[in-house]
Amino acid sequence: MKANIKNKMALAIATLGLAACSSTDLYDEAAIEKNAKLTYSENFTKKYPDVNLNQNWDFSCKTPDYGLAANSNKARTRAGEDDFSFGDWYYVEKATLDYMHTQLPEGKNNSSKGQAFFMTVPSEDFTIVPIYQGIASAVWKLHVVVGDQDYSVWYKNDRIEIKDKGDQNWHSTVRPSWENGTWWYHELTFNSDGSNIHMQDGSVNIVTDVRSKEINFHNMPVGEPMYFYLKIHVTGNDAEHYMHDLYAQQSSLKGMMIALDCDLPSNLPDNYKAMIIGCEDADKTNSDWDYNDVVFMIYGQKKPDVVVVTDGTPIVQTISKRYFIEDLGATDDFDFNDIVVDVIQTTTSTPVLTNGVITDIKPGVTTQKAIIRHLGGTLPFNLKIGDTEILEMGGQQTFQTSPDLEFDVTGWNPDTHNISVQVQQLGNKGVYNNVKFPKAGEAPMIIAVDPSQTWMQERQSVPAEWFTE
Repeated sequence: MKANIKNKMALAIATLGLAACSSTDLYDEAAIEKNAKLTYSENFTKKYPDVNLNQNWDFSCKTPDYGLAANSNKARTRAGEDDFSFGDWYYVEKATLDYMHTQLPEGKNNSSKGQAFFMTVPSEDFTIVPIYQGIASAVWKLHVVVGDQDYSVWYKNDRIEIKDKGDQNWHSTVRPSWENGTWWYHELTFNSDGSNIHMQDGSVNIVTDVRSKEINFHNMPVGEPMYFYLKIHVTGNDAEHYMHDLYAQQSSLKGMMIALDCDLPSNLPDNYKAMIIGCEDADKTNSDWDYNDVVFMIYGQKKPDVVVVTDGTPIVQTISKRYFIEDLGATDDFDFNDIVVDVIQTTTSTPVLTNGVITDIKPGVTTQKAIIRHLGGTLPFNLKIGDTEILEMGGQQTFQTSPDLEFDVTGWNPDTHNISVQVQQLGNKGVYNNVKFPKAGEAPMIIAVDPSQTWMQERQSVPAEWFTE
């Protein structure tokens, strides 16, 4: 989302355009539509005076998700928390950290030590623990996908604590400091020699101990495919925005993680097996590829089988966007919930790998579908997505319903957003207003967001932060 820039010119243009319409235009169908759009634009600018209209109104993730073709016939669903729980503190042994530092040194390209992979579930019960955070500006959640179940298990800096040379009490990896009347939160991340390069005064802060909460999985289906990804939720500071795509999924299937065998720590039972997974959170050309932005260990009575993704391995790419649509039933209503529709494109592809990282995709079969999630308007409409028209939807009888109606579509372009709506004019049956995805410089009546974004309640305007961050 974009930086705040005031846009007074759009308000002036909208006001002049409205004044130029004569009273006779009120009885002209095209003029009614034009007047409504001009009034809407004027009201939008009044409501959001600091929002720059000259921007891209697509706030969704611009990179595809990756999944396994074996599960492409199932929708990947968010799993509940019944299948995993947080356990006791796990105290990371120095030998494990020393080994990790040797294998994944900070700032060095370590991509030659692994390849894109997935695993098979080793046993019904197993445990994952974060053991290390490297130098990384983004904030993410760690997801574990087992079959078609997607588990969001760990948020960066959560349930991990350290001791350091200056403070031998257990404390968070994020600590506040007071600067010029403002609280700033500095991550106490640490690099391969144990020093913290983010200390405000430039001093070295030697990390002496690390502990994190166990993430215990229960009753898992043995032998089922399993993979991991980091979902980017905060992209980093302004100087590093280009390093990360908001909501991108940096997946082990994509070559963004490395699986390494390790010696069994002495604080685990003798019949256990362990390995470590190193993760890279950005796949840009200027990424450092050190794979230690977060490192976690997986252990249990059996070691997972690692299946390397090779040239020709079928992988499913998914691009999905949620469109929030205003129907012009009211020109001062900015809840963007009159029509909520998800559009999803899945392509079964074969990846091309270079040094274990996917560098190209050979497209295969592509399918597209639309799901109407919510209808918060009262006006009938025709919806067009790509080459597909969905006719005679909505109306008073579907007001405030969430039907989850699914349609096959073709020709949708997720980059150009060729989606439009014809909405029956209020009090003018058979005559329709035409709502299209906005160009830069236009007040939006359609916006694209990540499908995880929930819609607003009726007549509750979307926050300005949606358009300015």
